[in-house]
Amino acid sequence: MKDIGVKKEIDKLGRLQIPKEIRELYHLQGEVALINTTEGLLIKKPKYILIKIENESKE
Repeated sequence: MKDIGVKKEIDKLGRLQIPKEIRELYHLQGEVALINTTEGLLIKKPKYILIKIENESKE
């Protein structure tokens, strides 16, 4: 895996900012998936979004 040479600090609330250039390069918008791997943390676009649909019964 290639090191892109960007280091970012985690703020007091535990947030990590992804630079605009990287978001644009990888087309990241809205939500991202964080995946734990043996190499480290993988950040990628989610393949799908789970939603809960309530069953509305008219009785």
